[in-house]
Amino acid sequence: MKETGFENFIITRSWKFAKTMPQNPHEYTRRNGTDTEFDNAVLYIRENGKPKIFNGRKYLYFNKEPFTYWTMGNPINETILINRAELIKE
Repeated sequence: MKETGFENFIITRSWKFAKTMPQNPHEYTRRNGTDTEFDNAVLYIRENGKPKIFNGRKYLYFNKEPFTYWTMGNPINETILINRAELIKE
């Protein structure tokens, strides 16, 4: 997947607020069965993301303003969510 493919993916997906984590406001999109575009987006995040520690654990975050995107690090075929949160400028 190229950057334009990732951009198209994030624009066309439905994103839902993660209400179980109000202390860490973010949204997620969910895998839809066999979802090649989802798999490609996960791979894109992992290939282009930068490591960052959150709650003592390392995740790969890919920044595409105005959001940062990440997964929980499971194997691609077991990954069911892609998360995003507003990008905080440091």
